[in-house]
Amino acid sequence: MIGVTSLEVILVLAGTPLIIMILLGLLTLRSKFARTRRYRPGEPWDHPPVLWTANPEALRDRVAQHGSQDGSGEARGGARGNW
Repeated sequence: MIGVTSLEVILVLAGTPLIIMILLGLLTLRSKFARTRRYRPGEPWDHPPVLWTANPEALRDRVAQHGSQDGSGEARGGARGNW
């Protein structure tokens, strides 16, 4: 009969579940590492501007009617307290 040391017993009973948990943890975090970095307040904004609207078809129709913006002052918007 071959003797098994207490170190080998600990490695088998504690090491195997630990390795399995580490592998499962890495599998769940891989999508987080693969994503692009998110914007955080205070960081410079280096992405293209994004306009959100609930009705994108109406926005496309309005842009098609007005054509390109030539700086004539037709566009309104901005950060103000009244709408």
